[in-house]
Amino acid sequence: MGCRILFLLELEPEHWRRHDRAFWARTLAEAVEQAAPDTMRVETYELHDMVVHVHVRAKRAPKVMWKLLSEDERFLRLRSRLIDLGAHPEFEIK
Repeated sequence: MGCRILFLLELEPEHWRRHDRAFWARTLAEAVEQAAPDTMRVETYELHDMVVHVHVRAKRAPKVMWKLLSEDERFLRLRSRLIDLGAHPEFEIK
């Protein structure tokens, strides 16, 4: 049983105004994809003004993914990487 996760990556305006946002949206989606390819994969990503929506399909149940996203080393590194890239990550598990 899997679930879907929506990563909401709010972009820092002072950082992102200087860059090609479409390129960086793809870069952020790739960072999510590479974090745990055995556990989840990116289906689509969309750029909405200053927020990137990354739609992910996970191979684990929602309760397990909630725990992994909060405590697993790979996902903690992903959160740090996204912040380093200028995005503030939040997620919703469906």
